[in-house]
Amino acid sequence: MDGDSISASFGSVDGAAIQTEHVNAVVEAGRKVLHLDGVVSDATVGPIIQILDEAGPAERFLVYIRANGGGEIQAMFELVDCLTRSQADIQIAINRYAMSAAATLWLMFALDPIPGREGVGRVESVEPLKPTVLLYHRPRMLSSCGQYRCFLENVVDEEMKRSLQEMVEIFDEIFEQLLERQGFSEIHAAAFNAGHAIYKHDLQFAKEAYYSNFDYVIPMKGMES
Repeated sequence: MDGDSISASFGSVDGAAIQTEHVNAVVEAGRKVLHLDGVVSDATVGPIIQILDEAGPAERFLVYIRANGGGEIQAMFELVDCLTRSQADIQIAINRYAMSAAATLWLMFALDPIPGREGVGRVESVEPLKPTVLLYHRPRMLSSCGQYRCFLENVVDEEMKRSLQEMVEIFDEIFEQLLERQGFSEIHAAAFNAGHAIYKHDLQFAKEAYYSNFDYVIPMKGMES
């Protein structure tokens, strides 16, 4: 499955923009790049939040997610809260890969950008120049060694379960929006019988995989491909 059908509506910048070296996006001259590399954590999002909270109206920034394996969902939501309250003009770009919480951050503002007014309070995700990959899945908990995973249905503690349930509902809503953007509702049939075999549509496979707690991978070809 590729991301062509959803990338067409993602944000882009105007013809006066220039490419900043080593940044996988078209960056307007004067737009400051804030790096979110490696993981999503308090340590990586904290400096970004501080800068954006102190930014002036329509001050231009690019939050640049590069080779990010995801991380702490709570830290991601803290950054999302900052983005939605900021008066700055903010774009979000990705490079190489964005997984889990990092992919979610980019997808949220690709599917539901904040238009703002004359640049004030605008937040949008922009299409990559070169190929990159998103990896998306339902919220989960990892063991201390990082080798075991626990999804909602296996959580026993009620308080932990309620907290995770709230996150799952948000992620599921994003996933449903993503399916719809790719034309899921327009599929004539989820599967068909060709006599010799039964064929299932790619998006139906994606939906079944996601709700079965498997990873959903979205390759993005990029604008230069």
